[in-house]
Amino acid sequence: MNASQSSYNPYQLKIFPILTILGWILIMLALIIGLVVLTPTAVSYFGSNSKGVRDAAEAGSQLLSQISILASIPLWLEPLTFLGVAFFICGIALEFSVIPSLVKMRGDAMAQAFPSIVKLGS
Repeated sequence: MNASQSSYNPYQLKIFPILTILGWILIMLALIIGLVVLTPTAVSYFGSNSKGVRDAAEAGSQLLSQISILASIPLWLEPLTFLGVAFFICGIALEFSVIPSLVKMRGDAMAQAFPSIVKLGS
């Protein structure tokens, strides 16, 4: 590897791991919050109460607070997951955007080395 190849380091190769990992972190955070908060709430709301009890819940009761949690948490978990997917896709796109310039650089290196390769072969 010569000096011209080792000095070429586009900014995309420095940024894409950060965006990709940030995307995975946001997606996993949304999954963990969903599992930790929504699962026990759903189990206690649906598991131990019949439909009649849930429908007859009075204002301010624990059943209504549980259903409000079940209704509100997904409203902000979904955008968080979407943001994580967006960061992940941006990271992958940045990584792929480097490929044409790397192929061009390798082609230029091959064009410079080709005459000496031909001389060695003959």
